[in-house]
Amino acid sequence: MAEKKIIDLKKKRNAITAKKIFKWLRIPLVILVVAAALFLSARLMGNVAVSNITDSIRQVKTIFTKSEGYPYLLETLNYRNVVPVGGGPLVIYDDSTLVLNAAADEIFNMQLGYADSKAVTRNGRALVYSPSSNEVIIQSKTEKLGSITEKNPVTAAALADNGGFATSHAADENQSVLSVYNNRFKKIFQWNCSQEFITDISLSGNGKRVAVAATGVEDAEIYTRILIFDIDSSEPKADIRYNGTMFLRVIYTSSGRVIAVGDNKTVVHNKKGEVLDELVYSEDSLVAVCADDSGNTTVCYEEFGGSKTGIARYSSGGKKTCSIVIDGLPDCVAAHAGRIAVASGNKITVYSSNGKESKVIETENPVAKVFICSGTVYTVEGGSIHKY
Repeated sequence: MAEKKIIDLKKKRNAITAKKIFKWLRIPLVILVVAAALFLSARLMGNVAVSNITDSIRQVKTIFTKSEGYPYLLETLNYRNVVPVGGGPLVIYDDSTLVLNAAADEIFNMQLGYADSKAVTRNGRALVYSPSSNEVIIQSKTEKLGSITEKNPVTAAALADNGGFATSHAADENQSVLSVYNNRFKKIFQWNCSQEFITDISLSGNGKRVAVAATGVEDAEIYTRILIFDIDSSEPKADIRYNGTMFLRVIYTSSGRVIAVGDNKTVVHNKKGEVLDELVYSEDSLVAVCADDSGNTTVCYEEFGGSKTGIARYSSGGKKTCSIVIDGLPDCVAAHAGRIAVASGNKITVYSSNGKESKVIETENPVAKVFICSGTVYTVEGGSIHKY
């Protein structure tokens, strides 16, 4: 006779009770763990880490809720742009910004008072400004952190890893005024540029050094000065003049290199301003430039009269890691860390940092915008944000 299986009802009942208790306690447990991380970060890393982990706490609820996911339908009548922030998209509308997470949950919405906003992002924060407004707003993924008001509309801006930021605006007595603020919104540096117009700014990760591209005209010829400052001195550590070039982007990398990207050349400098590398291309042939938080930089430029496009990638250490040539001109380009995404029509080709083709994505609609968040390729196409 086979043995009868004896079921211990008491153990079974205890197991069911334990599951119920865990179900009710899991949210407080997650919050407790994140709060502990918040406390540790506050002691070790400062207020930007606190802000980033506070964002994580506020997003805990999305772990236990279902969303429709991507594609995410945009309000196309008000849409202006979308940029990556803290691993998810930041949508810029005429009157607001909207943060989405990787599951397309709406995390935070911030109202704006102007309709031509721009945003620069770094380390989970966004600096929002407008060429028609003198207000500069700093936001995280889940809250408005603060704002400052300049004397005139802001024309260029930058963020540092530590939460510091920099702005440039015109003034009556100067062509441009550069201001650097710490993460408590206190101005810690100012430089008045009397002859040139500041086209771009970039800060080192700790916010203690700033690189500037300032363009002027002399004897009917354009020139640009690339300046590198330590914020504890009003005199630049380096001041290099380039005749015949308008530099549109300057990137201060995590390795202390300064990559200046212009309409006819890209130049890599060390922190003393010495030239480490130079890439020359035809006049007015710059197609696109992309740089991530570390300063890995990708430059696209026309070749052979626009029948082909050259793509060069520089690491944050200032080394050229690849040169790619593709047919025609791309519709849009994105780059982050070790990935380069080139979109043409309904096709995205993804390259590795050494220029090898790693993936081809066929999209549902022609791509209007491509960007990379946490290694994932996103697009704007057909009035929606898609995730691939």
